[in-house]
This record gives sequence, structure tokens and C-alpha cells, in this order.
Amino acid sequence: MSALAWWLIPIGATVLAVLFVMFRSRPAKPATAADGMAGLRKMQEAMERPLPPDDIDDPDHDDEAR
Repeated sequence: MSALAWWLIPIGATVLAVLFVMFRSRPAKPATAADGMAGLRKMQEAMERPLPPDDIDDPDHDDEAR
């Protein structure tokens, strides 16, 4: 019975540590609806921006080596 008690202490501490880490690593929620909508608008604006061109203007790039 005493061996069981000695095993319960580290197991309980491990479970508590895992729960604590899970709680602390959650992403923060926006404080207000306006903050959440502002973040959504920023993401939409970023998605609307055009991607940079795929052309490589590197003078060291040798197309003949292909």
C-alpha cells in the first residue's frame, strides 16, 4: 500500500503539470469584439495583397546548368 502512495505522488504531480501547461499555452482571446474584428480585417488585407513574382533575378543563378 505504501508503494502505491509513493507512485500516486509523482503521477499526480505529472497530471497537474500537464494541465497547467495546457492551460497556459492556450491562445489569448481578443479582449473585445472590436479587437477581434480588427484582427480579422488585418488578415483579410494581407490575403488580398499580391504574391511576389516567381522570377529569380539572381546573377549567380545559371539556367544553362539545368
